[in-house]
Amino acid sequence: MDDIALKVLVVEDNDELREATLAFLQRQNHDVRGVPMAEDIDDVMGDFLPDVYVIDLNLPDEDGLSLTRRLRATHPNVGIVITTARSQIGDKVIGYECGADLYLTKPVHPQELMAGVNALGKRLRASRRQHDTLVLDLTGMRLSGPDGKVELTASDALLLGALARAPGQKLERWQLAEIVGGLDDEPLSASMLEMRITRLRKKLSAVGAPTPSVKALHKVGYSLCMPVVLQ
Repeated sequence: MDDIALKVLVVEDNDELREATLAFLQRQNHDVRGVPMAEDIDDVMGDFLPDVYVIDLNLPDEDGLSLTRRLRATHPNVGIVITTARSQIGDKVIGYECGADLYLTKPVHPQELMAGVNALGKRLRASRRQHDTLVLDLTGMRLSGPDGKVELTASDALLLGALARAPGQKLERWQLAEIVGGLDDEPLSASMLEMRITRLRKKLSAVGAPTPSVKALHKVGYSLCMPVVLQ
């Protein structure tokens, strides 16, 4: 079986169990992080976009079922594994109805968790190969990709649209500065342009764009590293 390196976020309030799960998944070469409750997820998501969530149901803040339902609505293509002591068939049915891909009853054997996570990884990899198109809706100022949709600012849409249309998807800094600066009737400074590019990269990453999404060309400008369909 091919190695599948995934970003896995473990949401588990039992510190000992969370750390043990992280250690095991790390040994399988996955990039893993853990948080004790749902409200901590946003603190991680700034620079870490999970492929798979491993979620305990009995969390101290938001219930794991509510979290599962919310994640499935906002990130339809991620993998979600529920781990819980609730073993009744009714609980399992509800878990799957909320959007779980797997419902594992504690104590979960590490090999079973590994097999489940790797199976999801294969599915995600195949799905992204088939549905990896990024779509920029210029009218609605929305960007869509394999991991969902994000809203864009006017400057985001201008930058991305200009790069997508450019020959070789490359533009010099002065060209981009003039394009975006037109919103304010004056060219954009180099530092402000870099800030806009950084924000655009985060939004591209949020919808599933590969890394790097926008590459800096030393002393020249920027290059868009994947095709974007304009609508």
